[in-house]
Amino acid sequence: MARQSLTYQLASISEDAVGLADRMFKQRFGLHVHDLRVLRLIDDQPGVTFTALATQTKIERSATSRIVTRLIKAGYVRRKNDARDARQFQLTATAKARALRERADPLTADIEALVLSVLPAAKRRQFLEMLDALAGWLQADFARILAERYPELASPASRARRASKGD
Repeated sequence: MARQSLTYQLASISEDAVGLADRMFKQRFGLHVHDLRVLRLIDDQPGVTFTALATQTKIERSATSRIVTRLIKAGYVRRKNDARDARQFQLTATAKARALRERADPLTADIEALVLSVLPAAKRRQFLEMLDALAGWLQADFARILAERYPELASPASRARRASKGD
């Protein structure tokens, strides 16, 4: 059953692709694949807060924090306190980060093209469209529908609101 599970297959594909690429990125650029993911998210959203970034990375929050710390120490990211909320800080990529991306992004695109090369062009387009649709649905509606179907998965605050409404 595990090998047929959608989540197992997606995780397996991801781990296989990332595991091999990670060694190459570390050797060529001195950063791991996850470091580059975080760096790209920061570069694409100048001033992003750590809270927003931690949600977007799909990496454990403490690991994201360690990555951000490494990127700051290496001179790829600047951290600035948020003027509106002293508890938050904003992250911005440096020129050094953008220069690294210019070298790393083409390699990423080539590896992704190689992963997908097993599929004919039409199926590749279909596959990417299906992945986009699945990702969009998971991000937009899945958690709500899952919590409705399995109330024990709802956050304590959501359960309390439902209980006070008499649901």
